[in-house]
Amino acid sequence: MSETALLIRANFSKNFASTHSAQMKISVIVSTYNHPSYLTLVLDSLKNQVNAGEYEIVIADDGSGPETKKVVEDFQKIFPVPLIHAWQEDLGFRLAASRNNACKLSSGDYLIFLDGDCIPKKDFVEKHRKLAEKGFFVTGTRVLLSQTFSLDLENQVTRLDTNNFFKLFRHFFDNHFNKIISVFYNPLFPRKLDKNNWKKLRGCNFAVWREDLFKVNGFDEGFTGWGFEDSDFAVRLINAGVRRKAGNFAVTVFHLYHKELKTKQEGPSWDRLLQTLKQKKVACKKGLVQTKP
Repeated sequence: MSETALLIRANFSKNFASTHSAQMKISVIVSTYNHPSYLTLVLDSLKNQVNAGEYEIVIADDGSGPETKKVVEDFQKIFPVPLIHAWQEDLGFRLAASRNNACKLSSGDYLIFLDGDCIPKKDFVEKHRKLAEKGFFVTGTRVLLSQTFSLDLENQVTRLDTNNFFKLFRHFFDNHFNKIISVFYNPLFPRKLDKNNWKKLRGCNFAVWREDLFKVNGFDEGFTGWGFEDSDFAVRLINAGVRRKAGNFAVTVFHLYHKELKTKQEGPSWDRLLQTLKQKKVACKKGLVQTKP
């Protein structure tokens, strides 16, 4: 897609959303890499969203193999909304580029980003829609699932009923969750007390207006390898005048177990983030639109 086409789409979405916000279309961008059984659980929940309005799913695939492709193709046959597969060649960890690819194929006025190992509740899209507000991006939260419970879900030994109050408590008392209070909805939670805290954005669950995404030129593809591309994106949004809105007690997801990498505050990616902070950058050079050196 040309730079001109990208800018036309961005301007169209901006004008459409400003006059038709109640009817805005949502794109859910799901990042994945070679974990088809987890992706199956996530898509199964996204397939049955309630009161979601108009939405689509775009899989941001960072080079997965044929097993993941088959999962997507099987779901495409039964999905009630468009399900798009944005695949890129496996050249190492390139999450920023993968997300940009998915964003280019999306058509939503508002984009929700979700990881392919995070199971959303049945009202996930609906709640994100209600939290959407011009001038803000939304950061969600997560509940960590135990290794044993995640394996049982993966092998279909059990299922996660995200709307059953008593079963959720039972899972917590059985040590399947690391916390319980976050899974319940609280419409009175104050959401704008900490509007400039970029550290609160977790890549597994956040949302942004399409016009704001294009304002900062998407994700910086200069970030390769694990870590800090999400922080960089949040910093540039705030530098552009977009503020954070907390999605606590509204859009919590259930994070399936995997060994988490501890990202040290050092190395090329950390230095790149520090540069963004120091220079108060807004638009990255290597993003949705590639700026020639």
